[in-house]
Amino acid sequence: MSVEGKKGTTQRNIPRWEAELWSYLSRGDGIHCPVYQSCRPRREGVWCLSEHNEYCKTMNEFIDEEAPDLDDPTNVKFELLTCPRSGRIFKLVRRLADKYQIEAGIERLPVTANLITRAYDHLPIEVRQVPLKAHHGAIWRLSDCWVVQLNSNDTPARQRFTLYHEIFHILAHCKATPVFKKTSCSPEGSFNELLADHFAGVILMPDRWVKKKWTEVKDISQMATIFDVPRPIVWFALKHLRLI
Repeated sequence: MSVEGKKGTTQRNIPRWEAELWSYLSRGDGIHCPVYQSCRPRREGVWCLSEHNEYCKTMNEFIDEEAPDLDDPTNVKFELLTCPRSGRIFKLVRRLADKYQIEAGIERLPVTANLITRAYDHLPIEVRQVPLKAHHGAIWRLSDCWVVQLNSNDTPARQRFTLYHEIFHILAHCKATPVFKKTSCSPEGSFNELLADHFAGVILMPDRWVKKKWTEVKDISQMATIFDVPRPIVWFALKHLRLI
């Protein structure tokens, strides 16, 4: 797998909504939701992820399950995992993914691995597959490019998801206050990891394509094959769009 782009990043004005997103990430600590104190839905009683940190880790475990019971209506844990995706910051992350989809253009499925570099940012990114033991992916900043390491032991679908997860962290580092200077005592439960997961899921499963294909197949496993993503990512997309 390779992702090629021009050296350097094109500087241009960004829309207000995107500036809002990067300002949130700049002032946050990477572990907690940066809009927690000012979140109106939370104050009105909407279920809040930051008050249930155990679900941050649960989401990562859910994505990694080989065959999660996606059809169990009593599995409240999985139902709750969709709740944070309706918050303001998640909406901005979704809008960011939509922006790159529009800039690059998506003509067929699955979404290509070079979607970001086809857009106007021209991020120089090199992807390497290595047999990682403890992680799905990692990123490094070299003098002339970014390097994304993907776990060669993972399935191609999991690697694609990890790629865009890591690319979100690269974007955040380039656009916001450098996030790599911030440390997390619990990386598996950090809020920024959830944002990266959300970005990866949205960019690999564009809304219009999800709606179109779901009306044709009505099967989560087939959808996972069509979009080349892990099955739980299909479930999240369908739940978000209220298709199941």
